[in-house]
Amino acid sequence: MEAWLLGAGAIVALLALLAAHDLVQRPHSIRRVYPLVGRLRYLLETFGPELRQCIVTNDLEERPFDRAQRSWVY
Repeated sequence: MEAWLLGAGAIVALLALLAAHDLVQRPHSIRRVYPLVGRLRYLLETFGPELRQCIVTNDLEERPFDRAQRSWVY
């Protein structure tokens, strides 16, 4: 029972360190305002083309701007 408590404590400590780093970093305002959810957003954005290909749409069907135009602006 103590082993899983130690593992859970390590995970919570790691997430707390990531959140603390996100709160003080400057380039990404989304990660500064929403620390861990912002990281999840950027992670899902990297897998976006594969997810859209399998689940939703292709890159050119989004309105009003397709994914290529939006990534160019970012």
